[in-house]
Amino acid sequence: MKHKQIFIIFILIFFSNNLFSQIDEDYETLLLDEEEEELPNSAFKPVIAIGRGAFTFLGDIHDNYYLNPFQGRFATSATISRNINKYFDFDFFATFGKLTGNQYSLTPADNLNFETDIFTGGASLTYNFNHLLQRKRPISPFISLGVEAIQFSPKGDINNLNGNSYNYDTDGTIRDNTGHLTSRDYTYETDLRDLDLYRYGKYSLMSFAIPIDIGANVTVSDRVTLRLGNTYHYSFTDFIDNVKKGSGLFKNDAFLYSYVSLRLDLFSPASEIVAVEKFKNLKFTVTDKKDADHDGVDDFNDECPNTPGKVIIDFNGCPLDDDNDGVPNYEDKQDNTPPNSIAVGSNGIRIIESHLIALLYDPDAINRDDVHHYKQTSSKSSKKYKQIPAKFKKLDLNQDNYISVDELQKAIDSLFDFSSNLTVEDIHELQDFFFDQ
Repeated sequence: MKHKQIFIIFILIFFSNNLFSQIDEDYETLLLDEEEEELPNSAFKPVIAIGRGAFTFLGDIHDNYYLNPFQGRFATSATISRNINKYFDFDFFATFGKLTGNQYSLTPADNLNFETDIFTGGASLTYNFNHLLQRKRPISPFISLGVEAIQFSPKGDINNLNGNSYNYDTDGTIRDNTGHLTSRDYTYETDLRDLDLYRYGKYSLMSFAIPIDIGANVTVSDRVTLRLGNTYHYSFTDFIDNVKKGSGLFKNDAFLYSYVSLRLDLFSPASEIVAVEKFKNLKFTVTDKKDADHDGVDDFNDECPNTPGKVIIDFNGCPLDDDNDGVPNYEDKQDNTPPNSIAVGSNGIRIIESHLIALLYDPDAINRDDVHHYKQTSSKSSKKYKQIPAKFKKLDLNQDNYISVDELQKAIDSLFDFSSNLTVEDIHELQDFFFDQ
């Protein structure tokens, strides 16, 4: 039985990974697109979940406390999940544990018991209610529906440790074959199908079931989610407990799996997890959906308020900037600004060296009418330089002891060409000398 379980789990993981590896798309568009259009693919790599819970049997033989999940037998589950879109997840799962039932009665024939190892494996589709809730929350409900194969092997506690069978009396006591009082040892040693007390014959130990799962996901961190759920497994067999009472679809056995599972996203790159942060930063606050600039992004999530009308925006409500020059497309007068540009102006046009030179040397920086007033009010009431400073003598190309406009321009050009030993401070000093000479 254990070898079969391991083999089936391996097959599930192998085929699910191959299926998931074929899906690749833009995660950011998928997660953060607030439009109602259907998106074909999903955002994340597979999410692995390990769960632990309890089985509760709901068949013909059941315990007196069978509706209490905390009194069931422990079970373990493993799941590989992949979201199809922002509303549905597709899961491959396997669950294994034990089902048991112990029924006591003053009617001897009604004292029945069984235990079975049970294994289930299948697939399900999970809906997360995002159509109704609209936004990711720290606690979010879900419901899923699937199909699964189940394997079981009912055994009974028929004999005590000495090999004597139990005889139930009308006074509620149990005696062995010799008439001595005894008690059950709860060792399920007898194969009930082989014993064939009810002449059922060799019924199949495999069947199918429909699992219906309801619960909630609790966000722990970007990569960790805690899931609380309860799965109702309705089977297509009535032999899980080796007792068949009546006939018809609604007479079949069923069982519950109440569980807690830890869901781990181990495969998504950190860059994809950033997309989830967009939701996390909302602090899960429900807004009134006001949209002052009517750009389709509500004010709470709009990072660029007061966007002009009819401007194309991204999911943050900001105008598109295709060339990433810091100027939005609708104000950008130069498309596809080279990425290595020194800077751009407020109109999105690249600033080149000649623009910087013009900024450094602007004849209109001081109006001619203000020059006389500037000279009078400046602390520089007399010439600071009596001759060309030694470090600028090499710039006097015609050796006339005067730095001309052309020579100043060439000095500035050499600075931007990285062919000069002068610093920016030297250029400022050279400009002072040029106007003072």
